[in-house]
Amino acid sequence: MGMEGAFYLESLANGWRAGRFMALEALGISHLVTTRRGPDVNRLRHDPTSAGSEIAGLLDLESVAFLEQVHGGEVLTCQEGGQIGRADGLVTATAGLMLLGKSGDCPIVLIADKQRRAVGFAHASWRATVAGIVPAAVRQMAALGCRVKDLVAGICPSAGPECYEVGEEVRTAALKEIGPHAAAFFRSEPRGKDHFDLWAANVDALVRSGVPRASIHVAAMCTLCRNDVFPSHRCEGNTAGRFAAVIGLPRERRGPDGGS
Repeated sequence: MGMEGAFYLESLANGWRAGRFMALEALGISHLVTTRRGPDVNRLRHDPTSAGSEIAGLLDLESVAFLEQVHGGEVLTCQEGGQIGRADGLVTATAGLMLLGKSGDCPIVLIADKQRRAVGFAHASWRATVAGIVPAAVRQMAALGCRVKDLVAGICPSAGPECYEVGEEVRTAALKEIGPHAAAFFRSEPRGKDHFDLWAANVDALVRSGVPRASIHVAAMCTLCRNDVFPSHRCEGNTAGRFAAVIGLPRERRGPDGGS
């Protein structure tokens, strides 16, 4: 599944603690995953423009674009900041624009092009995963001129396969919409609950979309097990905040004479 362990937490100069993927960092892609030691997660949930601006400034990005996330399979393309619409995936080819996804246990999949043509994210809740959010994001990036074989993906912290209990309706929906091979993403437990491996399901979706397996990186950090680091709706219920996963193409740097 790519380089598990290729995600790390670091303390930033402003006192925040954030996560990064080494593979995205190596490409020069601006990104991070916030933690409890960071921007106000409740403000991120209700006022992403202002809270997101703090993160954009930290990454030297100019503006922030975000979605009303609805647990579906639609991916939008944007060229400027603000609330773009109701969807669960967002892509852009605009340098300096930060894309912001919010989560409380669902995986957010960050995607970048090695040639830096575009970046995107998919909020891969179980419903969005079953609805094909990741293949839709890959298609939208291809529409922006990216070659799928040049895409690199990072699956952010989320409810892990050992902790993510779901009902039988989830297995039924996955088998119907993803296909019979989705059975491999579920493990039955003696108490009658299934455990759904969203990490494996989204790795599989990326690979089946044409993204090289070696270019897919899993944070392998469970938000339920590490509720000390990340908000978790499963652990905290309706009182839980949200953390953000953000990504953006860096602005072109110019010298004093206007050249790059």
